[in-house]
Amino acid sequence: MPNLYFSNQTESAKDLAKKAKSGLIARVHQGIYTDAKPSELESLLLSRWYEVVKYLQPDAIASHRTAHELQPKGGLVVVTSNIKQQRKIHVAQVLTIDIQPGSTSDLTEPFLPTMHRSAPSRLFLENLSLSRGALTKSLGQEWVEERLSIVMRRTGGGENELNHIRDVARNFANENGFNKEFGKLNEIISSLLNTNSIEGTLKSSVAIATAKREPYDVIRIERFQALADFLNRCVLPEIPYTYTKPGWKHLAFFESYFSNFIEGTEFQIDEAEAIVFLNESVGDRHQDSHDVSAVFQQVSEYQEMSSFPETAEEFLQELQRRHFDMMLERKDKNPGVFKSKVNRAGTSTFVLPEDVIGTLTKGFEIYQTVKFGLESAIFMQFLVSECHPFDDGNGRLSRIMMNSVLHSNDQYKLIVPTVHRDSYLNGLRRASRENKFSTLVKVFYQLQRYTASIDWVIYGDARDALESDGAHLLPDEGTPTFNKVIRNFKLTLPPELN
Repeated sequence: MPNLYFSNQTESAKDLAKKAKSGLIARVHQGIYTDAKPSELESLLLSRWYEVVKYLQPDAIASHRTAHELQPKGGLVVVTSNIKQQRKIHVAQVLTIDIQPGSTSDLTEPFLPTMHRSAPSRLFLENLSLSRGALTKSLGQEWVEERLSIVMRRTGGGENELNHIRDVARNFANENGFNKEFGKLNEIISSLLNTNSIEGTLKSSVAIATAKREPYDVIRIERFQALADFLNRCVLPEIPYTYTKPGWKHLAFFESYFSNFIEGTEFQIDEAEAIVFLNESVGDRHQDSHDVSAVFQQVSEYQEMSSFPETAEEFLQELQRRHFDMMLERKDKNPGVFKSKVNRAGTSTFVLPEDVIGTLTKGFEIYQTVKFGLESAIFMQFLVSECHPFDDGNGRLSRIMMNSVLHSNDQYKLIVPTVHRDSYLNGLRRASRENKFSTLVKVFYQLQRYTASIDWVIYGDARDALESDGAHLLPDEGTPTFNKVIRNFKLTLPPELN
């Protein structure tokens, strides 16, 4: 593993110079050496940027955009140090350290054992500072507005938190020469709190909607629009579906089986066959058995799956109807009733209950702008999944709606087999947390192609094919085998713009 060596920290300057002369290591900057290969140098410097900064400017803190991003952007990191004039240090034509003059002790917080960064109130001021060039030191007013909008929309105390940010920023600005930036921050916060005009102050559509108290999740709507834009730039060839009665039934069985399994309702395939084809419950698992049969009943209805809502009102009704039927045996999950409590997955919080209807409605409007086919199906799945409108069953419902879009466009439905669960969830996470959509699109593209490659007419042959490919196995067990199959389904995607 390549490493960095700093003179008088790891070894003396004389010893390092000797090693460099003999070719054991290479000098990348005064006092900094490495044993990395030329091909490894860029990733090494960009990943260990904070070590380089602390060596060259020991008192520096991460500030401006870097205090938020915590990594180089285009090879640039911005730090603040107790110097009189701004200067830049270039390291090996890979890393540029933009050193701003300022306090290294006021309003900071640790993010590494050996390094601090600007705390929130200071961070907002720094990122409102004027900046020129292709790659700027600050993230700009719209970014600040959006971050403050997120604070404002937090349940319980959003307004108080904004006032606290402003009070703390005022004191810092007076003592550190950020009075102009504070004036702008004060205007933004006042507009968000409705004590100042919105017009002429706010630039971000997210902030404007927040200030107007729009009853939808503005951050999600921005994300849905970004996904729609990306999907409309994709070229995803159609895969027409040719109906056969047994093939449709067998595909519907595995669609239900896998959709439940990846959500934790786990049965052996033999057990699921008894549930669906013999109408039996397995052991004392009546509710789990109903989950499998209920999804099968929905996705096996050929005509019903081919009809998709045309208006937002019909869409909301369809979600509630399908959820009611699917969760009928789980009364504690409030079948067909939009959630009244916040739901989460790990550290992610889904759309707040009071914003669900508005966000789904706005999201459906964006859905109608997406190309028909797999593109619009992917959008629909993400819309339902990201809103998580019910107490439970949201993942299964999102995939039912996705396949309904595909079937209504006469395209092949797709299954998400157990073996590909982690890749599927990773695609959702990247889309939700980073606004990066290529992984999700690739996953669904390959899975649709894989689903279409199976001959579903004879049940035993279809099951044999799935098991031969490891589709029924857990990711740790079957991924290598399954990936050998799906990697044949190549796809070229447009570049991500964000």
